[in-house]
Amino acid sequence: MRKSRGVFFFCFALLLMVLSPLAAQANSDLLNYLPLGANIIQCFALAEFDPDPDGEYLVLYTLKDNFALTLLDLIDGRYQEVYYVNLGKGSSKTGGKMKFGDTGYSYRILHVDDLDGDGILEFWTIFQPEGSSHAELTMHKYKNNCYIAVFTARGQYDLQFMDYEGQFVVHEVNYLGGNPNSNVLTVTSRVWDLRDHQLKGGTDAYQMTREDYRHFSRSRQRPVLFGPEAKKERTTMCWGKALNKLAEIPSGVRAILPLLPGNANLLEWEVEQALDDDIDEEYVFTYLVPSASSPSKIMIQAAMADWDFERCRYRLVPLPFQAYGRARDQEGYLYKSLYILPGKGLNHLAFLGNGLELPSLKLTILNNNGLYMEEAAVFNANWHLQLLEKYENRTLSYQVITADLDKGTGLLKTKVYSAYPEGAYHEFGAFAPAGEEVLTTRGYKERYYHIEEPVWSAGGYEYLLFQTFHEKVDPFANRLPDANFSGPLVDYIFKYLTPFRIHHWVVRDLDRDGKEEALLLMRTDDNLWGWPEYRVGLLRQENGWLQLQELGPAFSNLGDGEPASGVYLADILEGRETEIIFLHREYDLKTRSRKLRLEIYAKQGPAWKRAHEMDLVYDDLLLSSINGELWLYGFAREGQNNEEGTVYGFEWRNGRFNYQQRSNVPRFSAFLNTLSARRTDFLRPEYMVFPPVAEQPAGTDQP
Repeated sequence: MRKSRGVFFFCFALLLMVLSPLAAQANSDLLNYLPLGANIIQCFALAEFDPDPDGEYLVLYTLKDNFALTLLDLIDGRYQEVYYVNLGKGSSKTGGKMKFGDTGYSYRILHVDDLDGDGILEFWTIFQPEGSSHAELTMHKYKNNCYIAVFTARGQYDLQFMDYEGQFVVHEVNYLGGNPNSNVLTVTSRVWDLRDHQLKGGTDAYQMTREDYRHFSRSRQRPVLFGPEAKKERTTMCWGKALNKLAEIPSGVRAILPLLPGNANLLEWEVEQALDDDIDEEYVFTYLVPSASSPSKIMIQAAMADWDFERCRYRLVPLPFQAYGRARDQEGYLYKSLYILPGKGLNHLAFLGNGLELPSLKLTILNNNGLYMEEAAVFNANWHLQLLEKYENRTLSYQVITADLDKGTGLLKTKVYSAYPEGAYHEFGAFAPAGEEVLTTRGYKERYYHIEEPVWSAGGYEYLLFQTFHEKVDPFANRLPDANFSGPLVDYIFKYLTPFRIHHWVVRDLDRDGKEEALLLMRTDDNLWGWPEYRVGLLRQENGWLQLQELGPAFSNLGDGEPASGVYLADILEGRETEIIFLHREYDLKTRSRKLRLEIYAKQGPAWKRAHEMDLVYDDLLLSSINGELWLYGFAREGQNNEEGTVYGFEWRNGRFNYQQRSNVPRFSAFLNTLSARRTDFLRPEYMVFPPVAEQPAGTDQP
């Protein structure tokens, strides 16, 4: 009896294992999640198929002659199928693939990309069903916590999916009159509307011969066949990027390794279409190779792999760059060696490595003139070197900063060069000297150090184009690295400027105890070119350990309005410490207007805390010292003219704001005119630290 009961439980457990999804393991076989006998055609293992950080698998497979698509998601520790598409039987001649016109190439069936920039991937299939004269392009979009098919396009001869500088267009190419023997093709173009995710347009069709279409389909620069521009008498040209990948072209390192010399090691590579005028992707890469004159020296060289469409192979294109090993910055981080710099239609290149002297840095910038890459500028520096993109007063420019160390004096000879885009492809113009000065190493870092992401200001932004290999750290959620650091706070800030995403900082003795504290303005959002969000942290040393305390609200509108939203420092309360004042603008859903929120932080014991209990939220306000007393005046708009309202007056006494008066006024400015002219207003630029005033460098310990 006991034996039969054991057999029963064994069979029951085995049945549960068959019916339940298998436990997720890093080395598990994907075939375990597919029907028996399935063959995997394509697979994408990525975490961006939904908002959670867990990885998902998007798998295209065949079962006998049937093609299907499945999305596997990690749920309760097990992978389960959350989306399934049955494509049906594919063409036996092409294996379900659609041919690229009359060429010998065909498209991959499954494609993945984040087209709308929302952080979640879209995927689409180009499939040639068995017995059908039309191939189908179907787009799948993540909406309402699941994927759905949002549109399908059909074409007999070709289906091109193009990105025309942010406009996504499907070209449906068919035979004239449906006759496969016709030499004339009809091209219908429809635009993918990202608002409702439907294809729009397509009422006009253009006719081309097969030869004309062959040139059209392979070129990135082509006439506009969609939208209002297509109806103009004069032909308008545009640059595009092909989103459909060809199955016969190798990708990744498989495209590069056969081209390298036998004694070379691949260092870095990037893939880019906009390096010439055809739709094929080019690979730019750097590699390490022993020096021919001295094998003990390791050189960095650069090249490009360009696909030869007729010969069906990549060809090696050497590039004019050579350096003596990898470059490293003054904080110990290794730099990336290659950079793709955007132009107009065609992109340009930059390479970074060690110069002839070790250690040093060498920067080479190459212009793309449409025929080949030509050397535009070469810079060398023995201590530090930066390449910046700057946008100020609606003008784009580039800036190179070199710092050479004088070993005798220990000072840095710093030179600044500026250039502007010029030419048909916005090539780099000549770099002209724009300034020169001699600085200490500390002075150079305070004035010229940049974080590796755009730093916004009222007039535009500055963007350090160089990138280092570093680990990003959320200092609010993780323990601080090197927390027992014993040097000056600014040296710690310089080291972790980019890992912590510190955009501005200020170092002061805020509590006047003889030890410095640092206020750090750190960016916390994930979209590099989106609307920024900032948090403020207070960095201080306590008992030999560094501590970071998060203070105040999240900012998304620094420097906005009058008084400007931001962070202020002033001695406004009783005591010897400096108070930290946060002025934040926020949108009020009830009144459908923007409100000002004031928060004051003061040191209470070992930590900094909000000094007041009540929320200070008004349409406008003034924080001022009048005859030695601290007053807060908050203005609440009333009436229909949006100017008159009520002013509420609060006096700081006994550690809190006490309500004192109320006045009805025609406008807030009229009330301010009744106050003493000798008052001290604290929400003024001279007290503001974030954003810094235009004359101050990004990091400063000056009042």
